Amino acid sequence: MNSIPLWKFIREAICSNTPCALLLAVETRGSGPGRPGAAMAVTSNGKTRGTAGGGLMEHQLVNKARKMLESGIHSTELITFDHVNENDNVEAYRGDTPSGMICSGSQTTAIHPMQPYTLETVNLIINILENGRTGTLYLSSTGFTVTDSSKQETHDFSTTDGNNWEYSGPLGLRDTVYVIGGGHVGQAIAHLLQGLSFQPVIIDQRERDSFENAPRCRWITAPYGEAHSYILEGSHSYAVIMTPFHSADAEVLESLAGKDLKYVGMMASDSKKTKIYSDLLQKGISENFLESVHCPIGISIGSRTPNEIAVSIAAQLIRVRSCIRALL
Repeated sequence: MNSIPLWKFIREAICSNTPCALLLAVETRGSGPGRPGAAMAVTSNGKTRGTAGGGLMEHQLVNKARKMLESGIHSTELITFDHVNENDNVEAYRGDTPSGMICSGSQTTAIHPMQPYTLETVNLIINILENGRTGTLYLSSTGFTVTDSSKQETHDFSTTDGNNWEYSGPLGLRDTVYVIGGGHVGQAIAHLLQGLSFQPVIIDQRERDSFENAPRCRWITAPYGEAHSYILEGSHSYAVIMTPFHSADAEVLESLAGKDLKYVGMMASDSKKTKIYSDLLQKGISENFLESVHCPIGISIGSRTPNEIAVSIAAQLIRVRSCIRALL
């Protein structure tokens, strides 16, 4: 939903009088390929942008959207697919239409044919995203609107019957990973995260231009000791500490104690962790905070190269975002 290319694709379709529909996942339950806010655009000539979750479900949704466009249907349609097999309890989920998948979950997707009068709303969405602002997208059985005067962090869906429903979700609010340290691993993780619905921000006292092929994400040049002042608090903020110096890592970690963050991780060997933690405990840093830090950082997969380490860290970030507990 926060994809600028997606909304520009929709705007181009509207301006060229090409029938186009927005596919928006408004609710998911159990396991499945998509999540609330997953968005896709489909035109009558078969072009698409984005994803509504993938797999057979998405294939059926695209076909349904194209048939609606070809038939000239203007009303929004709500479709719930169950990802079940014959051994699953279908009644545990909302829908009664099998998706052909066996993930044991369900997804409700709204298919909203875009009309010329929605161009102003689409332009507002693009403006919000391009300027780094936040807003709320509203889609219901009766309308499609956006506001940039409020900030919503959750995807909310409610329905009283099959004909009356409403969805609201955060627009422009992205999971941001602050990478403190723009060295080899820091750059590798930034490159990788840009394709995983995370927004990486590198904070380093070295200039971006001092590196070859540095990622084109936001780069803040500042002393490591001031990194904490650039990190916004909240459930969408993640901090990854990997400076070139042990003392700087310790300083950054100390400055993050007490901040409200979704995730804090530090790259360290066991001996480095022991030394830094011991020093911080003596300074009065909470043991509970230190125990919450992911250190050594990443999931243990035997990674050694910067790109491999980046994969292990990205996997851990995804797991934390999905609220999945680590396997013991």
